[in-house]
Amino acid sequence: MKVRRQLERLEHIVLDDLEKVKGDAWHQAPGGKWTLAQIVDHLGRAVDTIATAFETQADAAPRGRDASPRQHLLRHLLLGAGKLPKPRAISERNRPGERPDPELVAAAFRMAVERLASLTESWTAAQRDGVFVSHPVLGDLNLPEWGRFFYVRGRQYAHQIEVRRRWLTRRAS
Repeated sequence: MKVRRQLERLEHIVLDDLEKVKGDAWHQAPGGKWTLAQIVDHLGRAVDTIATAFETQADAAPRGRDASPRQHLLRHLLLGAGKLPKPRAISERNRPGERPDPELVAAAFRMAVERLASLTESWTAAQRDGVFVSHPVLGDLNLPEWGRFFYVRGRQYAHQIEVRRRWLTRRAS
């Protein structure tokens, strides 16, 4: 299943380049930017929030989508093109900690991704396609769409991680 593959790839996209990061480098960033640990913490929290939302609806009957025409258009354009705008606001529950533990946030991220991915296998096609969790800009997204959303967002954060790693390298030299 494509969603499962994208979620499995998400873990590698985000975490593979971080294996070489050691010690305090996890907690350094240019002024006003998130550290590597904060990026992973945020992503893990966001995926966990959505996995929890879907798990609470495991017994819900499939229903129609509740989204405006603008949200329909944005969903197709942004998820189809694989480019999402920078988030305008981040909910408090998905806001990263000030100095999160790198090992804990990486483990939490992996577990959250696995929880969401396991739903793609345990749910019926009707559940995957007909149970929705709302996104503030894109409206209702079903499970495959949230998988795609996190894959696209993960690629964007992977770029930020690479930029941050280059910044750390320049600082060290």
